[in-house]
Amino acid sequence: MGGRYKIVFWGALAVAIIATFGAYRYLAANSGPLKVETRPVVIASRDIPEGSAIDRTALVLAAWPLQAIPAGAFASLDSVVGRVTRISVFSGEPIVPGRLAPPGSGPGLELKIPPGQRAMAVRINDVAGISGLLQPNSRVDVLVTLSDQVTGKQVAKLFMENMRVLSVGTEIQRDASGKATNATTVTLGVTPDEAERLAIAMNTGWIQLVLRGYGDPDSVRTRGATSIDVLSQLRGGTAVPVDAQPRPVQTAPRRVIVSPPVIIQRPPPPPPPPDSAVVNVYRAGKATPQKFDTTIKR
Repeated sequence: MGGRYKIVFWGALAVAIIATFGAYRYLAANSGPLKVETRPVVIASRDIPEGSAIDRTALVLAAWPLQAIPAGAFASLDSVVGRVTRISVFSGEPIVPGRLAPPGSGPGLELKIPPGQRAMAVRINDVAGISGLLQPNSRVDVLVTLSDQVTGKQVAKLFMENMRVLSVGTEIQRDASGKATNATTVTLGVTPDEAERLAIAMNTGWIQLVLRGYGDPDSVRTRGATSIDVLSQLRGGTAVPVDAQPRPVQTAPRRVIVSPPVIIQRPPPPPPPPDSAVVNVYRAGKATPQKFDTTIKR
């Protein structure tokens, strides 16, 4: 009996030792760091402004988890060096095709022109350019002042709204410090139809740019202002809307009674003389009619 207990004891001890060792190996194998499959991705090492050529110093390779890599991200520096950014790329962002211009494109203003629009230069001065405070990517309204050919009065009207400033002079990038840019021209992004109307406004009147606040996309409809509105405000009154101005009174047209024409009847002309004449010739008391031709001239 003592020998049996010893065998059971040592057997149970061996099983406990084996189980403990197995549990230790299992816990040791699963307590290490989790291995995640990664792939090299090209990311920006500094901010790259839009329309700029990318050099090698602005890029770096980093290992990214496969599940976090954006679609189309580049994995080689040589495939990105020399390309031009279509929009700004910030530090730490992966380089993807959607942020780059087509291969072969060079840096310039044409990369900022949205599809369907054109770049049109507008001549400005210190007043029209808001004392040089306009910056690329600002939003402006275009105010035109011209003479009304019908009334001969000066009329001011906002006729284009929320226009994007593509460049100020030769600058296509906004100054980080907001420093004023002194330039004589501003380039706006316009549609072909807007370009035609803007050309007429510049050649027939005087335009001025009105700066919009950040994130203000609201449209404003105005009826325009004339010299009458300014004088009315100076005199302490209010401007009279165009629809409320008195209109000329239209009087009913006079009725003209026309009497019927008087018809004067003239007597008919006398009948022409007969071509012959009848004469009664009496012989022995008996009348005999005799016809003579009157057309024979003697």
